[in-house]
Amino acid sequence: MNMRNLSRDELVALAQQTYRKSDWTQDDLRVLRACWNEFEQRGGENAVMFFRPAFWGVLKLHEVESREVDEDYVRMLERTGSEIAQDYREIMRKLERARNSDLVQAPVGREQHTSKRN
Repeated sequence: MNMRNLSRDELVALAQQTYRKSDWTQDDLRVLRACWNEFEQRGGENAVMFFRPAFWGVLKLHEVESREVDEDYVRMLERTGSEIAQDYREIMRKLERARNSDLVQAPVGREQHTSKRN
């Protein structure tokens, strides 16, 4: 799917519908990554204004996949009672579940994560 051909509303709807699925497939992750790239192309940091809350979903996924947000960081957020910790935890659960099901490949340029964290 070519994200450039989507209107802003269509892009937001696609990102929201895909992000809100209870579990993700490899295709879902491709869509979410493509949405992230298109959000960046269309507005970079200003995308926050135009694409909320769809932007936040794919941004959080990007942060987890890029390892900007890792297990230790989420634990720290959980200890402080931060509400966003639950969002990150859910993303990690969806990614781990998909990886364990062999449904997901790692993003281009990264090794596939196969170990389980405790």
